[in-house]
Amino acid sequence: MATPVLPRDVDAVVGTVESLGVLAADGILPRETIVWLPPSYTDEPDRRYPVLFMHDGHNAIDPATSYSGEDWQIDDVATQLIEAGRVREFLLVAPYATDDRFEEYGAGAPGRAYLAFLTDVLKPLIDQRYRTLAGRDDTFVMGSSMGGLISFLAVWHRPDVWSGAACLSPYFPPEVVEALEADSTWPPAPLRLYLDNGGDELDESFQPAIDRVLASLAGRSHLTGPEWFRDAGAPHHEPAWSHRVWRPLECLLGA
Repeated sequence: MATPVLPRDVDAVVGTVESLGVLAADGILPRETIVWLPPSYTDEPDRRYPVLFMHDGHNAIDPATSYSGEDWQIDDVATQLIEAGRVREFLLVAPYATDDRFEEYGAGAPGRAYLAFLTDVLKPLIDQRYRTLAGRDDTFVMGSSMGGLISFLAVWHRPDVWSGAACLSPYFPPEVVEALEADSTWPPAPLRLYLDNGGDELDESFQPAIDRVLASLAGRSHLTGPEWFRDAGAPHHEPAWSHRVWRPLECLLGA
């Protein structure tokens, strides 16, 4: 088993974060979007990088913007993993959530509009402004709770764009589970998939649906995984995800 890489007690943001400002798209509310740059980005001007898109960007890096005052500390964990040679250097693109988070991260029309924003608005903008490896083999998505659901929907509905997803403590509604069970041809191309959940009351309530998803995906062609981890007793919040985010980072971006 790999050695855990835990967030340190770091008050400041680790690394360089840039804001893209408030971005708008059809069918969803406008939102702030930030980009975290890998350590070598400034010093290696000819180098290109894979990209990880992460939902709930306000909770990703800075406790000052997190709704709870505690963030994922993904900037710190990613830096440690990169310095140890355990993951490739990558750009993190993190659009904030809005007051319509539940609908925009769901399986209905707002969720489809949000996925269109990611694939047709945000990704082209990132590929234009930053030195990215723009192909699907180097494009990944990650989120937690409803963000885990929309990450799964991204790779399910747009496998031409995304080659991997990490779904932490994901909520899978019955209609999504049933549709997945009926879609035996997915994925049509190589895909990396990470799922996990904790053990508090909310995550326990998600377990039956997660079990059905895991059973449905077992043995499917083109699928690496799904890698699944149960963090027994862990609550459903950002500090818990920060303590195991090294796992999905290694799954998707392992060196």
